Amino acid sequence: MLVPQRHGLVWLDPGLDVSEFIADPAHAAAAKEWIERDLPLVLARQPEQQDAGTHITVGLTLPPPATRTRVSLVVPSTAILRQSGPLALAQAHDAVDGRCKELVQRVLDICEDANVAPCVYGSALWQTVSNRTYMTDTSDLDVLFVCNETSHTHRLLDALETCDGSKPRLDGELVAPSGWAAAWREVSAAGMAGGMGTVLAKSTYDVRLLRLEEFFGQKDA
Repeated sequence: MLVPQRHGLVWLDPGLDVSEFIADPAHAAAAKEWIERDLPLVLARQPEQQDAGTHITVGLTLPPPATRTRVSLVVPSTAILRQSGPLALAQAHDAVDGRCKELVQRVLDICEDANVAPCVYGSALWQTVSNRTYMTDTSDLDVLFVCNETSHTHRLLDALETCDGSKPRLDGELVAPSGWAAAWREVSAAGMAGGMGTVLAKSTYDVRLLRLEEFFGQKDA
């Protein structure tokens, strides 16, 4: 049985009748072509009322010239041929250019030092899996910083702050061992508030405003 994980990847049956499951029928042809090329879609946050045992919400961002056009589908779980976790950031290194490549390497080094597993989503993900140009001069590098009980989160956040002003801008989420995820900049700001700040935390099924101690200690809902 599929266990949904935000930012995880799924590959769909190319025989799927996309028009039955897509939010905007105008994008059905492009989504069908994407699936037929055996390219992955991303698992989105799942509605609580949706039966995860039978249907899963997934999405993709269309390639140029329709870049930034996001497509959402609610597909039968039986249409999923295979799945994986979020794409490792290291896999994006050779797919991006110039300053972005330098930033990817810098983040990889930071995460290795902090014992954190970096993954990628957003434009750099789509560029990596499709071999099409998604990254522009205004794109961010979106990184998922997956922490475990032995990660040095303070060391991670201190080092990430040194990337402020980078081109592209470093954005993304920190995933706590609890399973909750929040923008790493929010987590950093909450920590600077003596640990008494709050973050907008997301799980596979929920969004909540949590105190920092809850964010790191409360189990995923």
